[in-house]
Amino acid sequence: MTARRDLVIAVAIWAVLSAVGVVVVLGAQILPVIASREAEVVNGAFVVLTVASVPILMLVVVPIVYSAVRFRAGGDDEETDGPPIHGHRAFEAGWVVVSFVLVVALAAFGTIGLLEIRGGPDADLEVRAEATQWAWEFEYPDLGVHSKELVLPVDRRVRISIVSDDVLHSFYVPAFGIKQDAVPGRVTYLHVTPTVTGEYGVQCAELCGLGHTKMATGATVVELSGFEAWVAEQQQPPQP
Repeated sequence: MTARRDLVIAVAIWAVLSAVGVVVVLGAQILPVIASREAEVVNGAFVVLTVASVPILMLVVVPIVYSAVRFRAGGDDEETDGPPIHGHRAFEAGWVVVSFVLVVALAAFGTIGLLEIRGGPDADLEVRAEATQWAWEFEYPDLGVHSKELVLPVDRRVRISIVSDDVLHSFYVPAFGIKQDAVPGRVTYLHVTPTVTGEYGVQCAELCGLGHTKMATGATVVELSGFEAWVAEQQQPPQP
């Protein structure tokens, strides 16, 4: 078998495995739960990065496996060295150019996605998330409501201001695909637009002491009418 034929076979195997891998990835949902527009952007970024990595992975695995099987030494050949390998300038130059283009393209794609997640400063609802060892408290300043649980209306853009009373924490809702540090003495922000009603979870994603694992609370997304009813209930004065 000639070297050219070996190359054709290896390239064919690489193309088939790459195509199969890309099809599998395109049909996958990488994030377990997608409940916001931001999570859709994040999941899309994961898919694109994985699709880009499949042909590169196969480009490394296929030559190694094919060479190990095709050019393996016989049982009585333990000391003979193979022929020397020389560089290939065209292949090396192509590798550098393709890698550079891929890195620039992925950087541009990531920048566009980041800008889409951040969006503009406008929001339909303001929420203040206060972190302390080891609990969360949420304030709705425009509504005069305080709550231990985060309740949001579906399909409404929400601006969350995050503060910490003591040490470094991190506000994280996996279903929303968002995470932002809570820094003592500083206000940080994030925006989220929930798209699916349901019950999710808020957790701290920064080691903050002995009670870190218990620093979690609920995040509920409801219809607008349900949110308005919840706000009205919270605004009622406590019964004696």
